[in-house]
Amino acid sequence: MRFHFKEVAVMEFVDALLKGIDSQVRGCVKYGVRCRDPPAITSTFLRNFLGFSEFRVKRFWRMARALVGYSLNIYRLRDAWFHLVPSIRRGAAYVVEGDNFFPDVFDCTRLRCVEYTNENSFYLYIEGGLGGEALRLNVVYVLRKLLQVRPACYETILRSVKSVSKGNLAEGMPGLICMFKVLRDYGNVLADIIPVVPKSLSELMLLSPALGSIVARIRSMSKKKK
Repeated sequence: MRFHFKEVAVMEFVDALLKGIDSQVRGCVKYGVRCRDPPAITSTFLRNFLGFSEFRVKRFWRMARALVGYSLNIYRLRDAWFHLVPSIRRGAAYVVEGDNFFPDVFDCTRLRCVEYTNENSFYLYIEGGLGGEALRLNVVYVLRKLLQVRPACYETILRSVKSVSKGNLAEGMPGLICMFKVLRDYGNVLADIIPVVPKSLSELMLLSPALGSIVARIRSMSKKKK
């Protein structure tokens, strides 16, 4: 998969996306709303809250569109699979009046929202299947849950993702370890969704092709340094 974007543009894209997601997750907690299906980031957030010029906004969406159609394999075992999937929508978006929080239309029934028409919105989903049954969860919704029950782990995972996006693969390990601990601690809940909950980091690597690939590269780099 090759997108032919300059490294600085890729890093800016990831940084903006992570800031958008973090702002959304914290907004969910601040207003005590469900956040079933909010966007991860919108054009208005890029312009008004990150100060992007029109050129940078357009470049962001060019990169976002290049990602649509691709997915990241985060769990696979026989008939069970889960991917990280991006999606773009153009249409109405809602923002809490006087804030930078963009809730979904359902939460806006409880909040004072302003509607933006013809807005570009970027969404991230965990999509999967289990024995022929489909499942789809908004990443903002999942991370909102994580922030509420494991705030330190939430912060660690975001920092690790940012480091990995910059090529600092080894700095992704704290987030990986934190993720494993959450899976382990909430294994009784996750057992209703996934057939095998990893009991060790090695098992997590086998069940998650994406994470396994990152760890393999980290180990390869460590051997070369020796």
